[in-house]
Amino acid sequence: MSLLAITLTAAAAMAPVHTVEHEQNGKAYTVSYVAHVESSARQIGIAPAGRRGMKRCEVSGLVTIERRITDAASGKAISAMLPGTREVSHTRAGRCVARDTMHADLVAKSSADLDEQLALTAQEDRPHVAATIAAARSLAAR
Repeated sequence: MSLLAITLTAAAAMAPVHTVEHEQNGKAYTVSYVAHVESSARQIGIAPAGRRGMKRCEVSGLVTIERRITDAASGKAISAMLPGTREVSHTRAGRCVARDTMHADLVAKSSADLDEQLALTAQEDRPHVAATIAAARSLAAR
């Protein structure tokens, strides 16, 4: 397994998820909202050789939300990225090293905000979930 696949698997494993149950036309569906965070880091400040300096690392991430509608009976799923993005960021002292750790810290420090955003998105998305299921059923019937 490549290093990239391991990194992506680790990042996906720690992505916040909000799950709700949806019932339509007598069938049960599980709707999961997954936050995907693409992070970047930027070093700010200087430290001349032989002198103390002030360096800090500004880590920011762009959050997108994926909706997965899974039929509980068959296990088949429909997945879609929802429109809109949100930015989260934090600053830490020192140089920008260990990018995986910085990404994990960003997700951990923003987890309460991300969980709140996912719950709000789930409430606002309820009519769209019903429409998506109805559209998928009508296409499958053809």
